[in-house]
Amino acid sequence: VRQAERLIETAVAEDPELGLFLVLAVVLGARRGELCSLRWSDVDFDQGDVLVAGSVIILPGQPLLDRDVTKTRTKRRVAVGAGTLELLRVRRVEQVKAALAAGVALGPDAYVFSRAPDGSKPIRPDGVSHRFAELARRLGINCRLHDLRHFMVTQLISAGVDVRTVSGRAGHRDGGRTTLGTYAHFQAAQDRQAADLMERLL
Repeated sequence: VRQAERLIETAVAEDPELGLFLVLAVVLGARRGELCSLRWSDVDFDQGDVLVAGSVIILPGQPLLDRDVTKTRTKRRVAVGAGTLELLRVRRVEQVKAALAAGVALGPDAYVFSRAPDGSKPIRPDGVSHRFAELARRLGINCRLHDLRHFMVTQLISAGVDVRTVSGRAGHRDGGRTTLGTYAHFQAAQDRQAADLMERLL
């Protein structure tokens, strides 16, 4: 947890775009391509949730492709907290200001993460991975960007959130089988806790 905090705190202070990306990676448990595909029309500030509906992929020799489906071909609406919503609001205001300064408008379907002044093109997934790897290396933390997704699942299971809910947030469409299979090492530790609990009850 402390390593995740250091990564996020440093990124938010030094590179707010990357900081928001990391926050969303942890809170949504989203894959990097899914986050690159995120548009402002997917963010519901009133309901406090985000629709994870697409994925940006890289094909050799071709421009970035934004598919309207995720890796598992499912769309999911994921709740976010007030702090995350505030970071999103700040990001949107900054994008609107940058667009106005460039003499363009930020469209309603603009990407949350974009280098284009009007938000019309997503950032590259490999570019985000490179920025994250550099940050982790500088902080002396051995971690991949994808590990933040694993971190979310592990923390939620550890906190007692039911597997179906965790699976839904992670975008595993098989009702938890993938979640349990991927995190079986953690389930063994939970099983030991369950045994100790029953011993105490008896």
